[in-house]
Amino acid sequence: MNLMDYRKPVQFGENWSPSRYKVLPYFRVEKALLVQPDVEQILDLGCANGWNMSRFGQYGRSSIGLDMVPERVRLALEHGPAMVASGLEVPVAAETFDVVYVQHVLHHIGGVEDALREIRRVLKPDGILFLVETVEDNPIIRWGRRLYPSWMGDEINADFDFSSLRKQVADAGFQISTAEQYSVLFWIWEILPDQFPMMERFTPKFVTIEQLMARLFGKYGAHCFLVAKKR
Repeated sequence: MNLMDYRKPVQFGENWSPSRYKVLPYFRVEKALLVQPDVEQILDLGCANGWNMSRFGQYGRSSIGLDMVPERVRLALEHGPAMVASGLEVPVAAETFDVVYVQHVLHHIGGVEDALREIRRVLKPDGILFLVETVEDNPIIRWGRRLYPSWMGDEINADFDFSSLRKQVADAGFQISTAEQYSVLFWIWEILPDQFPMMERFTPKFVTIEQLMARLFGKYGAHCFLVAKKR
């Protein structure tokens, strides 16, 4: 998750060079899933200012956003319908969505088991949870969270490593088909171009560094993504 300002409108891709996608593998998997003809109802849980919703729109897919912060929801409305609500109490009927997309939100919600139970409730039979998260296998993340227990004003209310997160998702009634760690050090670089756009021109060099780090120290990836079907 890049350090964008969630108080401002945003369009996906406006501040990123194409080389960045090489080290963020979930985009490729996400697109392949969302363009399938049977995927019609998508919930972006924790949508913030609609960054993901704008990307889904570029795939030709509409989505519904949900966030607890009214100011963020007003911005997300530029990209589609959105509602102010908690991920622990989604105000829709059971079995509504084909896909629930959750990017770097679960650790803020805190009640991980309750959140996964609610996600499972609103998913259709065989619906898909697409989860992108930060994990503490990376020692810099682990130390950083102890020093700064919030991110852009949102408290960090749950921690997990890659293994424990996979277990929690499976125990919540999901069958995991894809689980992958990524971004050993590149997540640190992501912060700079968002604050100093001219730095983005150096991203290709850091992509090369990150690809080497991933080969050598992949188990210390700071981020991960899971694709899991409702059982």
